[in-house]
Amino acid sequence: MLQQNNNLSPLKAALYVRLSREDRDKIRKEDDSESIINQQNMLINYCKDNQIEIYNIYNDEDYSGSDRERPAFNRMIQDAESRKFNMVLCKTQSRFARDMELVEKYVNGLFPIWGIRFVGVVDNADSTNKYNRKQRQITSLVDQWYLEDLSENVKATLASKRKQGLWVGAFAPYGYIKDPENKNHLIVDEEAAEVVRYIFDLYLQGYGITPIARKLNEQGIPNPATYKQQHGQPFQNAHKECSDIWHTYSIGRMLSNLVYRGCVVQGMSENISYKSTKKRKKPKDEWDIVEGTHEPIIDQCTWDKVQLLRASKPKACNMGEPNIFAGKVKCLNCGSSMRIYYTHHERYYRCSTHYFASDRCSGTFVSEKVLQREVLKQIRLLYQQYVDEAYISENLNIENGYEEKIETLKSRIKTAEQSIEKLNKRFKNLYLDKLDEVISKEDFLMLSEDCKTNKQALEQDIADYQKELDYITAQIDSTDNQFDVIRQFKDIQELDSLTVNTLIDYIEVGGSKNHRIINIHWNL
Repeated sequence: MLQQNNNLSPLKAALYVRLSREDRDKIRKEDDSESIINQQNMLINYCKDNQIEIYNIYNDEDYSGSDRERPAFNRMIQDAESRKFNMVLCKTQSRFARDMELVEKYVNGLFPIWGIRFVGVVDNADSTNKYNRKQRQITSLVDQWYLEDLSENVKATLASKRKQGLWVGAFAPYGYIKDPENKNHLIVDEEAAEVVRYIFDLYLQGYGITPIARKLNEQGIPNPATYKQQHGQPFQNAHKECSDIWHTYSIGRMLSNLVYRGCVVQGMSENISYKSTKKRKKPKDEWDIVEGTHEPIIDQCTWDKVQLLRASKPKACNMGEPNIFAGKVKCLNCGSSMRIYYTHHERYYRCSTHYFASDRCSGTFVSEKVLQREVLKQIRLLYQQYVDEAYISENLNIENGYEEKIETLKSRIKTAEQSIEKLNKRFKNLYLDKLDEVISKEDFLMLSEDCKTNKQALEQDIADYQKELDYITAQIDSTDNQFDVIRQFKDIQELDSLTVNTLIDYIEVGGSKNHRIINIHWNL
């Protein structure tokens, strides 16, 4: 039975219950855990047995005892300062806080000033009992040590898992679900994965992230949060009302998320301390990046093409239609970018400098149709120039031209390796002769030094030969790759962003309508 204190009668209590972060498996807000229910029932029964009026129950789920941002805890402190109750009741002092500083601040500091009594039912903590204050302080210290040790252990365990490529995130990224047999492994959620592939495909077609978001919303495709909610999957901010539309930032993050390439990237941020939920971003060289941890949704070829497009920072025009020349067209007169504008329902590129400051540039413009027609023409000429049979026959013989040199280098490497092998045998024989006293120790040292010097010279020769061989091989591969790139566009009939970004570095436009100048600078 609780000992009554005349200064605190009649007793009106705030019941505080808290569940640690270990319980992360809830999906719906109303799914109180058994632990929370048990805490509440214990405190309610305690109030009934001791004729204590209950003012309110403050419930913090999935929060650490060191977290100072607990919403219910902070509401309770505000109500305490307003003297809305005169008792705080918890299962134990550690449920109130595991941070010694917080316990001292409130239980032993402000609560007595506010006329509030603190009671821990199980551990008999009672702020009105001056004889157990030291015990409560020791308990606070032990709780804090526990938190520090727990924090370090958890950090070490998670760091080890991240370095192994195990998924340690609370939620699977959109397009994946956690493997039911191994929560640290991701498996493809095929329905969502189709949407991911669709987004990458739209981007390759030249749609910017804003038109992609608009298209997904028009087609009624659920965004990641809505999709997970519909399918009963846990997701971030599940307890809050989420937007049900696609936003550009979601598309942008998705297009650059290595998880879709089968790669896990984790450890990009860390808590400032175990007492705070605030995080700091870590430099990229400290991230945990592991390749090939799960089945990719996007193949390597598609991924590389999308990253190439993103590197060129393409933007869709104002009407949301694909702008395949985004970031590629420059004014020949001043070098500034040329932007799209509409006139008579036709798209044109015009010099942005002339548009905003006509005295800085005489300006130029070109119809998108004219530009596309000229670029297609130049690509076909490029193919004829580089990929006709005679040119291929002549240039692919680069390997034949280097054939004798390659064989000579390989032969020299082999000869040097054989010489090193002979030197190793000679050294071994010299050592045996020294042991048998066939030669003196001085002679052994002199002859073995000669072996060592000759061996080092041969190893340097091998390194030089290999370096030259690698250079020739790279030249051959580069030539082959160049032809492979151009061959892709042999029968091209229509331009798209991928073609433009693969072949073209930038395009200069100048001259007049009757004498148009279009200079294409190739990526080849």
